[in-house]
Amino acid sequence: PYWREDARAVAVGMTLYTRKEHLCRAALEAVAFSTVDVMEAMKRDTGKSLGNMHVDGGMTANNFLMQLQANLLGVDVLRARMPEATVLGAAFAAGLAVGFYKDIKDIKAILEKAGGWESFPSKMVVEDRSKEYIRWKDAVQRSLDLQKFEAQAQKQLDQAAAAKAAPVTQEANVQQKSAEPVLDEQPVNTGCRFW
Repeated sequence: PYWREDARAVAVGMTLYTRKEHLCRAALEAVAFSTVDVMEAMKRDTGKSLGNMHVDGGMTANNFLMQLQANLLGVDVLRARMPEATVLGAAFAAGLAVGFYKDIKDIKAILEKAGGWESFPSKMVVEDRSKEYIRWKDAVQRSLDLQKFEAQAQKQLDQAAAAKAAPVTQEANVQQKSAEPVLDEQPVNTGCRFW
């Protein structure tokens, strides 16, 4: 729920010992924490807390992510045994809307017959969950207001290009080379910075 144009992707807390596995885990944690943020926003807006969370879709095949999500939400995450149930859910919603199904109990009975859900109970204590969420919020704050650096970098690139394009005497050329910033010929803006 951070609809901010100034937000940029960041990887916070990297050291010389960070490996590709750490980056993969960080990506999964970002998904799980983003879901927590959305659930917290829904709780603030509605005043209601989440009971259990029913999930489906491709990412739910990842057991680590499902357990992490349960831990960070503090609720049981119930994964449909039929992982690509998103389209089926849309069909059920349409069926309810037009009266094909009488109520939600009919749909729950169908899902039970189709295999039901696999449960991932929360295993994290409240204190640890709170500590992890505070770390996440800190990382989110670090991702904001970074566009100002892009403007500074663009200004440096423009100055370097102007300096290269200007006609230069032999004597001025020696001075210019020592003062010119070291920049790539074709900089690539990936939108990702590691802080």
